This record gives sequence, structure tokens and C-alpha cells, in this order.
Amino acid sequence: MPIALPDLSTVLDEAVKDFTASNPKSKAINDESVACLPGGTTRNVIHMKPFPIVQARGEGSYLTDVDGHKYLDLCAEYSACMFGHSHGTIKKAIYDAVDNTGFALGAVNQYEGRLARLFCERFKTMDKVRFSNSGTETNMTALALVKAYTGRSKIIVFEGGCHGGLATFSSQSSMNMKSSGKRTMNAPHDWIVVPYNDIPALQTAVAEHTPDLACIFLELMQGSSGCTPANADFVKACRSLATAAGAVLFFDEVMTSRMSIHGYQHLLGVYPDMTSLGKYFAGGGQNFGAFGGRADIMNMLEPGYSSPCPSGGGGVYHSGTFNNNVTTMATATAVLEQLWTTEDKAKDLFDKGVWLREELNRLAAKHRARMNVTGTGSLMAVHFFTTGANGGGGRDGNAGAEAEVEVEDEALKELFFFDMLGKGFFLARRLMISLMTITSREELRTFVQAVDESLSERAEFVGLDYS
Repeated sequence: MPIALPDLSTVLDEAVKDFTASNPKSKAINDESVACLPGGTTRNVIHMKPFPIVQARGEGSYLTDVDGHKYLDLCAEYSACMFGHSHGTIKKAIYDAVDNTGFALGAVNQYEGRLARLFCERFKTMDKVRFSNSGTETNMTALALVKAYTGRSKIIVFEGGCHGGLATFSSQSSMNMKSSGKRTMNAPHDWIVVPYNDIPALQTAVAEHTPDLACIFLELMQGSSGCTPANADFVKACRSLATAAGAVLFFDEVMTSRMSIHGYQHLLGVYPDMTSLGKYFAGGGQNFGAFGGRADIMNMLEPGYSSPCPSGGGGVYHSGTFNNNVTTMATATAVLEQLWTTEDKAKDLFDKGVWLREELNRLAAKHRARMNVTGTGSLMAVHFFTTGANGGGGRDGNAGAEAEVEVEDEALKELFFFDMLGKGFFLARRLMISLMTITSREELRTFVQAVDESLSERAEFVGLDYS
């Protein structure tokens, strides 16, 4: 009689047991934390079952957890830690700011105007800019500004989009659930949710809601739902339809601005009225957010503003205790003046990501695996799909491609995550990869080799013939 092979759920259970046995200190910390901290963490995105890994230190391209395991960090703080952990330039900027200036001064400081000028010089669509403390805060503030400017209330967003914890719109393709089937903490705006990369659906929505349409709001690549790039024609359609409707076109470039020192919009050649930024501009060591755009919109924030605007109203009020905190302003200034300075640096990071994605999709084809890697530049996500969906690395994950995963195999994704941890590689639990500038191709080749080994070791589960 043939020997019965274990099923996927049994193998996954064994992987979870091995993980638990190998991480007793992380488990103990989590067990203590959950009594007063829901999920044992204050960030749902880093929660995982059976418990989150507790990292003790980051240095360069590597993380070390409390149980002593060392990992090549391919998560990079979900794209915020783009320059690596504990970068000397960033540490110096923080220490110098604290030593020479202080923390929060309750006044204008010497960095914020200089930093604003740097952003306006980098982004041709930013006549003026304001700062905040996170991507979520930035997007919520900017949307409120856009509504005040236009005097309209409806905001077109897209399935699979994530603009922070208060504006997340799940998609059936990437999360196996309908947008209406998940409870959210979304801000109570008048959201109009449209399928991503679907020009006819967008045209219909704009035509229906034009009289009260404040803006079209989108990511140029949807990061949280699987690194799905926007089709170039779709982005152009957003631009033309927003203009025709008298609505604001708003790009969330909190993640994608890394594709060029001038933002992903510069590579696509499509320019918005408003842009939001965040993540890596403060070096992964400080909270950061920024929004900016056309002067007539941003001038609404001028104290004493009285110029006419479409809404017919006056100016609006924007403030926040830590919007101009000294260490963030100093660190972001150092990033723009010393680290993220030339297009060559951005292209090198972008090309490194294209190379890695191609290598991983090559492995999928080699092993005839139910795996595909989508993304743009240095941001990507690994997908495993159920039998019968597209396979073998056949979908194009390059910029402008309609790279959409039909049905995810969540158990196989989880097994791959634990396999990579065991081999010394730290990915986001959802299998997102965000590359650092300091991570070498030699280091990434060790990851490619580990994936090759994993696909061989799990051949009975990852193959297209699995059922």
C-alpha cells in the first residue's frame, strides 16, 4: 500500500509547534502583555498566531529577537526602515537635535521651514506642504482639507486600498471577503468604493456622483492588499476624470514615493493635485507624515485666509502638538540632504527589487509552484493561490501591470512564513517584502536560495497538481 502523506493542515500544525518551542521568551512576553494590551501589541498588523515575535534589536539589514534568532529583515518596518536599522546618519541627526535643540519647543523650530522647502523642490506637484505624525493622520487631515476646499463630501476610493487604520477597503481578490463583509474602524466619510484598475467602473462612479465628488483617492500600488500596481491607463483615467468632474486627484504615496526621489508619480508621468507621504522620510526612527499640493488648496491652511475657493468658505485650522517635533524635522532633513539625494540611488533600489521579483517568479516556474510575486520596484508580495488559479509566475508584477491574485491559499502562505523564519528571514506576516537600500544582492541571493529549498521541501503542497 502507498504511504499516506500528511495533509497541509497537519504540516502547518507541526510548523506552529516548532515555532512555539523555539521562541519561549517571545511567548512569555506575549502571555504577559495580552492581559492589558489587546493582541499583545498596539499594532494589529504585526500580530500573528500563535503569538508575535518580539524583536530585541535591529542593526543594518538584520533583526535579532529576544530568543537570540537572527534574521535578514525583508519587512523593513513595512517600508519605513528603507535605509536599514540604526543608520549612522539618522542616529546622528536625532542625537544632535536632542543635544543642540531639545525635543518639543512649543514654537517654530529651525528645521521645519527648511524641510518643507526640500519637499517642495523634490515634488513638482507640491507648491506647499504640511507635516503630521503618521500616514494615517496625514491622509485623514488632507481629506478633511480637500472636502473643505471643494465644499463636497463624496470620496472615491478603491477595493483593496489602505490609507491607514481609518481608511481601509478590503477586496475579495486579496482577502477572500467582500468589502461589506468586514467590520472596520473607517472614518465616517462618504466613501464610494470602486474596483481597482477598472476604468469603466470608475467612469460610472464619477458620472453618478460628480455634483458632490470631492476627490478621487488612490495608491499607485496597493501595498497592504498584496502589492498590486495601478495600471498606467487607469491612473491617467483618474487624472482626466477628476479634472472633468472638478474634483481633486489625491495620490497616497506613503509607500510608493520610494520609486523615485520625485515619487512614483514622476515615473508614471501622471500628476495629482494632492500627495501624501510618510514612512521612510524620517529614516524609520521617527514618526512622520506629510501632505502637500496645489497652492490654492494648501492656502486654506494659512491663518487668516480669506481668498475665494470653490466651497465659498474661509480658511481651516490645522495643528498638532508634535507636527513639528524637533527630532522628526531634523531626521527628515538629514534623509533628504544626505541619504536620499539622487535619482541613481532610487533607481538602484528599484532595480534591485525588479531583480528579486524576477528571481522569485523564476523559481515558481521552475517548481511549477502555486506561487506568484507581484509588486513594483522594491516593494512586493509573495502569493500562494489555490489549485486552478493562475500559476507558475505567469502574472506580470511590473509597474502598470494588472497583477491581481484570485484566491489566496492562506494555509500555504502561513507555512511559507514559518519556513522562512526557520531559515533566518523575516517577512511581513502577509508576505510583503520591502527592501532596504543597504541590503546587498548577495544577501538577497541567500533568500532566493532559501525559497528554492522551501519549494523543494514542500513540493507536495506547493505544486500545481496539489489537491
